[in-house]
Amino acid sequence: MNVGVTVRLDQPITEAARWARRAEDLGFSSVWLADHYFHRDASAALALMMTATRHVRLGTAVVSPFLRHPTLLASLAATLREIGPGRFVLGLGAGGYEIAGEMGIAMRRPLRLTAEAVDIVRELTAGTAHVTGETFSAEGSALRWQAEDGPLYLAARGPKMLELAGRCADGVITHGIADSHIAFVRERVAAGAAGRESGSAAVCLMLDVEIGDDTDAALRALAPRCVTMAGGAYADELIEVYGLDRDEVAALRATVRSGDRALAASQVTPDMARAFGFAGPAAEVADGLRRLSDQGVDEVIVSVGGADPDAVDRQLSALAQEVFA
Repeated sequence: MNVGVTVRLDQPITEAARWARRAEDLGFSSVWLADHYFHRDASAALALMMTATRHVRLGTAVVSPFLRHPTLLASLAATLREIGPGRFVLGLGAGGYEIAGEMGIAMRRPLRLTAEAVDIVRELTAGTAHVTGETFSAEGSALRWQAEDGPLYLAARGPKMLELAGRCADGVITHGIADSHIAFVRERVAAGAAGRESGSAAVCLMLDVEIGDDTDAALRALAPRCVTMAGGAYADELIEVYGLDRDEVAALRATVRSGDRALAASQVTPDMARAFGFAGPAAEVADGLRRLSDQGVDEVIVSVGGADPDAVDRQLSALAQEVFA
């Protein structure tokens, strides 16, 4: 199982390149960025990170076609593969909370618009795109150089988006480490892949990790980072799939909607934190990652530690020593 890490762009962009190089030196197989307008620009960061590293894969987890039109995403992916051949993974998703909440963009029929974006990226990378969609179109669009193809992953939580990933993507990026959720993801991805002519979609889990000798203290530190995953907008049918309590999720969701982040963090139960991350000594976290591999997970993307750079480096090093020793 490949083990990758996230780098946040809430820091100077040169630091992102340094962290990518550090992750590579520690033995991690990939480094991933989220793409949000309110942080440093992901495309510039990825270019710096590509030149600062030698063999680690870089990816977006994820970029939205509402922030960058699918034609631009195809160009971005091809450009990064020109810098680092065979090393870029385009992770694509409909978008985060800021798309509707701050930009006023109505996200109608996310399944369809995601499929349109995939078609445009695929066709443009191969040659000329002829896609006329409800949300995104590219009619006669073409890159004016020979583009290298590469993997495309889709972010997905609901069953239909998981099936779309199984049908047309090289991988699916999702959250939730409960046994029941992994089985659900694999089942839906396999259903979408039925009749697929070639290839398959790797199962890639994003999760938060907090390493510390005191498991209870580490779990308390982890909990606030799981607010969005546990209390965000997702299909109610997933609550039990994640192994969560409906009443506790409903209470957390109400607080999240109120905007009281501090109260929401206090409402994240230990079960919620365990549903989306690992906390405890590095050896125990490494054992947890191995269990995911045993259940058929192909790749994990871990977000290690909190905002303190020294703590992040210390925890990354401890995890790498246990995972790659």
